[in-house]
Amino acid sequence: MMMERNKIKRFALFTFIGSTAAPGILATLNLSISLALFSLVIASSVVLMTYFSVKEEWTEQGLYSYTKRLGVAPSRLFLITWLISYYLYVVYTVIYIPYFVLNLDGISPLVLSIFISISIFLLEVFTNPIYAFPVIYFAQIAFSLPLSLKTSIEHVSPTIPSLFINILSSSLLLVCITLSTFVRGDRSKDSSFILLAFLISSIILIYGTYLVAPSYVVLASVFGNYGLVLAELTAINNLVRPFISRKSLFLLNFAIIPLSLIGNINYSLFYKSLSIPSDVFLFFSLFIYAVSTLVILKGVKKIVSILSAFLFAFGEYYVITGTSGYLFYEAIASFISGIIISLVLFLAPPKRKIPG
Repeated sequence: MMMERNKIKRFALFTFIGSTAAPGILATLNLSISLALFSLVIASSVVLMTYFSVKEEWTEQGLYSYTKRLGVAPSRLFLITWLISYYLYVVYTVIYIPYFVLNLDGISPLVLSIFISISIFLLEVFTNPIYAFPVIYFAQIAFSLPLSLKTSIEHVSPTIPSLFINILSSSLLLVCITLSTFVRGDRSKDSSFILLAFLISSIILIYGTYLVAPSYVVLASVFGNYGLVLAELTAINNLVRPFISRKSLFLLNFAIIPLSLIGNINYSLFYKSLSIPSDVFLFFSLFIYAVSTLVILKGVKKIVSILSAFLFAFGEYYVITGTSGYLFYEAIASFISGIIISLVLFLAPPKRKIPG
């Protein structure tokens, strides 16, 4: 009985990790074969860094546990920027799915956003959400299966600089696989799930360059985005659970419902205004994580840490330079606030350590 339960839990863990590699979203990208292959090669540095990290230590504190090797101030900086980033991501993706993925209008997107926010709240607060991922993951796989070959493959010859930018930006699509560190696994038995999940998502991305996507493939993206939202909120809860009260944890999850309702008032402004600081803080925090793995990993493994740090630095640059108007100022303000938080923490580091 115990062995059977462990098998089910390991299976659920694999589908959680698989969902962080977002095969359903990758299935809809329709990249050129050269761009897909080069992007996967570069993205593999993040995947390998995550894999090597969990081989060293795998707890529900996730990336935060690795950044502690750098000291109190850097780890606290990671904690603040990472939590802001992913909480914003959860909130705006609830709106993103009905309005941007499904392109609904009328009252339908409001109803769907309410359903999404309530369902993830219920899953997080009243169940163990990891057991929802088998359905979410295999729905992505099922709806990602095109049925016919393209009659011709487009060959585009972009300039070298634009190709370089496209490869790097596409490589950032798999950074959410780092969320797999926030659900406890057996580092000796389960760490290979990260590599397997990456392999499956890579196959889906590559064959998507040769096959015609049917109309139902949009459902793969719906489940892909829903899976990421649930995975992100699961990671947030696992991270903060040791140092906030049960009431605060309940409110943290419940707040997503009214926030998503607010997002329906002006969904475009809401999405844009939240996504920019979310991305800025994401790459800020992941850069800290990459630096921390230079302390954790030994020998040639440090190469993937250096490559990942470069990729995250590029991600920060790409977000800031890719905006204009008020969004540019919002991106700059978010980055500067990250610097200010850094200075405060390093010049006056907190004396009391956070539990965990």
